[in-house]
Amino acid sequence: MRSFVFCVLSLFVCLFLAPVSVSHAEEDATTYSLRFKFTPGEFAHYLVDSQNQFTVQLNQDKEVTVNSTQTQKHYRVVAVDETGNATLETMIDRVQMSVQFNDDVPKTFDSIQPQKKDLDQFAPIRKNIGHPSRIVYSPVGEVISVLELHTTSKGSTFKEVSKKVPAKLTDEKSRNLGFLIPLPEQSVKIGESWNEDFDVEVSVSPALRKKVPIRRIFTLDSVEDQLAVISFKTKIMERLNDPKFSIQLIQKTPSGTIKLDLEKGLIISQNVSLDKAQVGVFNGKGAMRAISTLSETLVDPAELAQKTAETAAE
Repeated sequence: MRSFVFCVLSLFVCLFLAPVSVSHAEEDATTYSLRFKFTPGEFAHYLVDSQNQFTVQLNQDKEVTVNSTQTQKHYRVVAVDETGNATLETMIDRVQMSVQFNDDVPKTFDSIQPQKKDLDQFAPIRKNIGHPSRIVYSPVGEVISVLELHTTSKGSTFKEVSKKVPAKLTDEKSRNLGFLIPLPEQSVKIGESWNEDFDVEVSVSPALRKKVPIRRIFTLDSVEDQLAVISFKTKIMERLNDPKFSIQLIQKTPSGTIKLDLEKGLIISQNVSLDKAQVGVFNGKGAMRAISTLSETLVDPAELAQKTAETAAE
């Protein structure tokens, strides 16, 4: 059972890699154009704190896995074309992680420590650190194209993953590559919503996978002093009666709140939470519960560098 839990846990961490409606006494008739604004050479640094607890129970056996992760990441605006589309170079700079099974001694990982100190279970996480990728975004957060770094004897260069990248990428892998959220094409009033539709794959058998449609619903809750508050919730759009599918989707329906600086066209913070349970996860028996919280905050890179230097010296 422990290997099953760690498999689920690793999937969650590697994807990050990731975000309730409010009533209003009086509807604001003002419309707001929500747009990202990009300036060549601009950097945006974020600190991400996440806490996750997985509880798995089968008959009288119960196992609780708790992990906490702190991630430092940033993007750099490489270029902006005449239409406002921007090439962002994104990177995960550092990951600190602690994983504890029941009352065992927590297993820890810090990417600034020598790789030889890593436990094997953290190897997939280190592979995602310090490797830049480039994504071309529109001002509404639409992915135009994805570029990967290719290194040869003649040097390194970024090349498109595909020559025919669709205007709207629906697969989950593409969605999780970036740092931005989808914004509405049209101006919206407070209380109005827009959707993001995408697919998540679940395993039917070792050789067969199934796509499940997911919808994320965003709502503009308020705007004050050029700070827009956007809430979101996530829904599975297909009825799934088989627990083996539901357990694979237990972490796919978070809800949360995003704060967007309208003047700067920049995400200031995101707060995400999830609390889901599923029964019958072991051939109709047993149960699993996942509780997760995540906060992502725009930070001063100088303060972040000082903090990193202090922890590295410990």
